[in-house]
Amino acid sequence: MTVHELRGRGASGATARTARVELAVVPLAGHGLAPAGEARPAGWLAAIDIGSNSIHMIVVAADAQGGQRILSREKEMVRLGRSALGKGALSKTAIERGLEALVKMTTLARLKGADRAVAVATSAVREASNGQEFLARVKAQTGLEVTLLSGEEEGLLILRAVREVVDLSQGTGLVVDVGGGSTEWIVSRDGEPTAAVSLPLGSLRCAGILGADPPSSADLDALRRHVSSVLTELPPAAQVAGKKGGETGVDRVICTSGTALTCADLADLLVDRQPRPPSATLREVRLKDLRTVIDHLAGLKRRKIAALPPVAGGARAESILAGAVLLAELVRAAGADRFEVCDRALRDGLVLEALGRPLAAAGEDRRRRQIVRLARRADDSVFRHGVETARLATRLFDLTVSLHGFGQREREWLEFAALVHDVGYSIHYRGHHKHSYYLIASAGLDAFDPAEVEIVALVARYHRGKVPKAKRADLAALPKWQRKAVQKLAAILRLADAFDRTHASRVQGLFCAIGKQRVELELISPYDVSLELETAEDRVGYFERVLGRKVKLRQGLGRAR
Repeated sequence: MTVHELRGRGASGATARTARVELAVVPLAGHGLAPAGEARPAGWLAAIDIGSNSIHMIVVAADAQGGQRILSREKEMVRLGRSALGKGALSKTAIERGLEALVKMTTLARLKGADRAVAVATSAVREASNGQEFLARVKAQTGLEVTLLSGEEEGLLILRAVREVVDLSQGTGLVVDVGGGSTEWIVSRDGEPTAAVSLPLGSLRCAGILGADPPSSADLDALRRHVSSVLTELPPAAQVAGKKGGETGVDRVICTSGTALTCADLADLLVDRQPRPPSATLREVRLKDLRTVIDHLAGLKRRKIAALPPVAGGARAESILAGAVLLAELVRAAGADRFEVCDRALRDGLVLEALGRPLAAAGEDRRRRQIVRLARRADDSVFRHGVETARLATRLFDLTVSLHGFGQREREWLEFAALVHDVGYSIHYRGHHKHSYYLIASAGLDAFDPAEVEIVALVARYHRGKVPKAKRADLAALPKWQRKAVQKLAAILRLADAFDRTHASRVQGLFCAIGKQRVELELISPYDVSLELETAEDRVGYFERVLGRKVKLRQGLGRAR
């Protein structure tokens, strides 16, 4: 077991907030390396993770605003660790499979338009006696300069990926990445990383302890004892389980990697739970449901496990039971009764690092950051109008809460939709509301649930033009409560947009009086807002219809002469 403080290679004494992992970014057109320390411009990048079980690649298109869009995902189950983890060397067959997969991936990356690539290798190659020989052959055949990560650096990159979409700023957080050859156990307290432990536990490594097919109860117990014995060596800084006397234990357990994702899918299948969309960033799994998965898999031969839809093949079938047992023991050791599965992993942290993105600050509002980044795709005047419309929309929301009955969640959706409602101008003025919908829906807002993205996109889309009728195809597909939310929030946004019709921020405040049949809405401004009032009068009919009150609009304070 290797224990580390979170600091990057060459960044002595630095914490994970500022540390960087040194990586080699290779131009795909040739075999030269980007000079060390040189700023890396935005562009299309392929990131490759050579793991013990599989090799993953993602190709991303980066933009100048600090975002990136995923163009392609590829995975090959080459199982490098099958020989290396037990016998100390990569087999000839494993090496050939790995080289074939990497040649294929770099070719696909070029076809997707990537002009650069970055690659890392983890425990299987790190522990293999012929690991450097393998990496030399990789460089000769593909041009990739593969960085052989330490367990410390692997944990740092995983934490980078998770912190982009998960707020770990409060209490004790534990990030667990179950790989094929090792498990990275990363602890943070109040947003500050305190320890990264690379455990000699992985789904493929642990599968070697299970003998028969299916394994006996004695084999399963032996695996549990082995995992427990390794975990007893955790140093104080890495311990998160609650102690006697009422001290709080871990507040949040986040699990990443293919093993955790497959276990979550199996839990959905076996406990007859509605599966989450594939693009969902976080999914909660109860420990008792994971134990149901283990009990079910323990009674099946591997060929039957391979036939289960979430497993989908023999490669994962060999190790998924061992991985599930390992995951359950890790969560139990943390003193938790549930965990969240995050779809971010090492390769996502690798992309952020290779692109030189700043580290996410503890407690940072990732949802707002992503929305603002999207809003800034339009020019400055459009962005300022979005900010002003969001101010007016949330004020109108607060004043009329007794009519719409919504809470903080819907208020946030309205604010975000207002901020980006005109981002479609960056494509074309004509039909810009429809362009806004497309940009929001396809922006990769991974800090949001997919259903939330759709709601925000629809509210923005209906800030002008046709009103969002329930029979329209885009609304008819939504659950009734979401459809109602879109209609009411769009009605508020249409008025708020009208209140800044001149894009001059003339309306300084809003007040209203709500009666049984009528709402009196007063625009506070020392300037002439006749154009704003005229536009609002044209749009107020839909607001009246969905909120059930007639509206009287007027200007408050004296007009400028």
